[in-house]
Amino acid sequence: MKLARSKVLLTAGVACSLALLVGVVYLFKLPPFEEKGEIKADEICASLGSSSSAADSLRNVLPEESSYSFDNDVKLRVDVTDTDYESSCFVSGGGEQLLVAKTSLMEDESETSWTQWVKGTAANDASVASLKPFAMSKTAVASDRFAAVFVPCTSEGKIPGGQYNLSVSVELKQAGDSSASATRNALIDLVKSAGSFAHDKALCDMAFESA
Repeated sequence: MKLARSKVLLTAGVACSLALLVGVVYLFKLPPFEEKGEIKADEICASLGSSSSAADSLRNVLPEESSYSFDNDVKLRVDVTDTDYESSCFVSGGGEQLLVAKTSLMEDESETSWTQWVKGTAANDASVASLKPFAMSKTAVASDRFAAVFVPCTSEGKIPGGQYNLSVSVELKQAGDSSASATRNALIDLVKSAGSFAHDKALCDMAFESA
């Protein structure tokens, strides 16, 4: 009887130890419970532009997850008189939305007016709290969580209302381990790439200058 009881206690002790070990491993995301997912260039949103450079930028800003998913949508213009061009890219991982990129064709505005408008499109106010300009031919601002550019597209006279531009923005909702400076630079590269894609697809007749 004592021997049987000892075996039961030993078995229970081993089970508890294994459960504790599993809990610790899961908590700290140690192998084999959490493997690092791969961001493949041929799987990312087309609206982010050059797949290889966009993939590099995403690797620099996103947190490590076991897998990533990309949801891309582009609404093209019918012709140069059409004012409706939109695109969106949603990047998810670990059950959360990690990054959002959006593009819209809109009437030209002053730097102040556009900046206020694009700040209002951010999901988190903190993302746009420390926006600073960066070098580009038109209005461009960025922080370590948000980057946006206002790209000239259709010249005055083609559409009623005057010149039309592309407003392109990228918001990082969940950040990786890169420094704030490195993250900001990667977001700038990403929004420039997305801007170049949109400029090519939106039937723009005005020059695109990324620097």
